[in-house]
This record gives sequence, C-alpha cells and structure tokens, in this order.
Amino acid sequence: MQIVLTPDTLFIIGIALVLAYFGAEIMQKIGIPRILGFMIAGLGLGMIGVVDETVRATLFPIVDLALGLIGYNIGLEIRKEVFSGQTRRLSVILIAESILTFIVVAFLTWMLLGAWHIAIVFGALASATDPASTVMVIWERKTKGNLTDSLMFILALDDVIAILLANAAISLAVLYYAAPGTITILTVVLTLAFDLVASSAAGAILGFVMVYFVNREDSRKQILEFELGMIILLVGLMSWFNLSTILSCMVFGFVVGNWVHPDKEPISHTLKVVMSPIVMIFFVIVGASINLSIIAEVSVILLAGVYVLGRTFAKYYGARGGAHITNTPPLTSKYLGLCLMSQAGVAVGLSLVVEQNFLTIGSADAIFYGVLILNVIALTTIILQIFGPIAASEGLKRAGEYPEYLVTTKINSFNLQDNGKSYPQSSLLTESETDELLDPEQRDNDGS
Repeated sequence: MQIVLTPDTLFIIGIALVLAYFGAEIMQKIGIPRILGFMIAGLGLGMIGVVDETVRATLFPIVDLALGLIGYNIGLEIRKEVFSGQTRRLSVILIAESILTFIVVAFLTWMLLGAWHIAIVFGALASATDPASTVMVIWERKTKGNLTDSLMFILALDDVIAILLANAAISLAVLYYAAPGTITILTVVLTLAFDLVASSAAGAILGFVMVYFVNREDSRKQILEFELGMIILLVGLMSWFNLSTILSCMVFGFVVGNWVHPDKEPISHTLKVVMSPIVMIFFVIVGASINLSIIAEVSVILLAGVYVLGRTFAKYYGARGGAHITNTPPLTSKYLGLCLMSQAGVAVGLSLVVEQNFLTIGSADAIFYGVLILNVIALTTIILQIFGPIAASEGLKRAGEYPEYLVTTKINSFNLQDNGKSYPQSSLLTESETDELLDPEQRDNDGS
C-alpha cells in the first residue's frame, strides 16, 4: 500500500498532539507518568474512529523513528564507566533477572495459551524494563548509593537483552508459520546473527561519523540538523534493509555518548524538544491500537494478570538471587528487584514490531495473536507504569538512598547501637554504615 501524507493526516497529527498534551498534564497532576496520558488520548481517538488502520499505516514511519529515538536515548545513557569495576557482579544480576523473567512469563503464558511460539514472545517482551520512569525517580529524589549505581547499570543494559530476545522470538514465530521446508532453524539463526551484526555495525559506523563532526565544531547546536538527520538516515536504512531500528540507534547513541570529547556539551536541549512530539505520536498510535473489546475479555484480563504477576515475581527474585550469588550488599540485594518493575517504551515498541510482523504473515492465527500481544502489552504497561515508579521510589527509600531529609525518619526508627562510633545527626549514612548500626536481630529480620 502506498503511504501518502494528506491534509487529513496532518489534521489528525495536530489533534493527537494537542490531546496527548492535555492527557499528559492530567496524568502528571495526579502523579501518574505522562506516557499514560499519551496512550489514553490515542485510545480515545481510536474509539471514535479518527485513528483507524489506514491512519496507523500512514503514520507507521513515525513509529520507526520513535523507536530509533528511544534506542538513541538508551544508548546515550550507557556510559563506558558502567563496564568497569563491578561489571562481573552486575552482569550476573542482569542476566539472572532477565532470563528468569523470560522463562517464568513464557512458561505461564504457554500454560494459558498452549502456543509456545507466542509464549516466547511474551517472555521476551516481559524482560524489558523502562529506564525513563525509573531514572526520573532517581533524578527527582537525588538518590545516591550502591543500589542507585547498580540500578543504573541494570537499566542501561536490560533492554539490550530484551531486544536480542525479542528478535530471536520473532524469528522463531515466523519459522512456526512458515511452510514446511521453506525456513530452517539454521536459516533463522544465521539471519538473526546477520541482523544483529549488521544493525550494530551500521549504528557504530554512523555513530563515529557523527562523533567526528561533533568534535570538530565549537558548538553542538551548530550541527543540530545534521545530528537529527543522521538519526533519521539510520532509521531509514534499517527500515529499508529490514534490520533492527532500535538496536542500531542504541549502538549509535552509545558511540556518540561516549566518544564525543568531554568538553563538548551533551545532547542539546533542542534535539530533546524535537524528539518529544515524535515520541508522543508513537504512544498515541499505541493507544489507538488498543481494542477495548479484546481487553475486556476475561481471558485477556487473566492473561495480563498472569503476565504482571509472573514478571513482578521474576524481576524481584531474579535480581535478588543474582545479587545473593555475587555477595552484593544486603540492602541492594533486597530492593534492587523492586526498582525494575516499570515497563514502557521498548516493550511497547517491540510489541508493535511483533504485530506488524504477524500481520505481514497474513494467516488468521498470526493476525489474532499479533493483535492480542499488542493489546496485552498495552494493558500491562498501563498497570506497570503506575505501579513501577512507586515501587522504585519505595525501594530506594527503604535502602536509605534518599537525601538525608527523607531518610532521617527511617534511620531514627531503627533500634540503633552506636558500637563506639559517632554519626552526625545530619549526615546521610552509607549502606555499610546503616547495616553496622542496626541491631543484629532486627537486621536479620528486616534485611535493612
């Protein structure tokens, strides 16, 4: 189908942006992440037929661009420094929580659906964690400590594993629907490997080209158009060659974020402003894709409930188990998993990719599951975007990593023993100091 941007489409984009803005403002006033306002605006436009299947198809290039920008932002947050010092310990925790989440959610959804090729897709999507809302909690609360440092490492790399798992799951699902003998496991593995290598290589090459020009300019604002153009070029190349947009842009962002000279300004505020409406439209499209008649079905509600419970259990105990194996400090071990509950951009974006792949397959079964996956992920994202930031805030608070004016009540509530040490009332105790002060019996019972 030929995609044409008509005046009607521009009118719809305008309505979408305005409604998304007001929806986000309402959500923010009641303490709920803004992206839910975007999705609710899209849901309303979808219900009244303004954003239908034709409009969604017309706007899908914006979805690709939004996925690229999300990947770019994630890449910018991954600093080379996170790979030094405690890499082995944190990598074990990362792999433990990601893989356990994949296994638990895949198993539970397989038990409900009886379709292994769909179960592994759900498992892969569940392993993704939304870094934006969790990092926002860290920034707003100005938290510091071992838990905060460990959390930043996990958030930086968690979505990388999710993208790899999702690509593998999508490839296996396509294999399931392929005619016997047309595709083999070896073909799938080789195709997946090529996609990962090619996507990463493209992102790295364009990233170093970008770095070269940024480092030559006195002001990064002078090449803002070039920077945005490079991102759009990369997204277009990935779409053209059917490679991973989000992975390539993540690598691109990682290179730009780490190899630009330290004396250069970070990503300009203007570029972030340009990104914002694109990401808004992306979540509006997601909201418009939600089918209330499907979500209202008891079976779908049950599936979403099992997904949320399984994901919550696996994230918490996967992180805690990995931390225990690596002798991570007790407060970090106990509360790290609580900070990994949020789900948003990557999971939702990948669910849209899954839906498009399944719609392309064309069989009734594939179309049904494609729509089902998108709707379940949208519903669970709404739940987890409300619950996730609250859980992260509580975990960081209980770990004693809030600033002193928020921690004082918690510290003073414990039965403290000075053990011959004197701590100023106004000081923020470190995790080790807090553990040292706690009554041993209460420390064993409370873990903090």
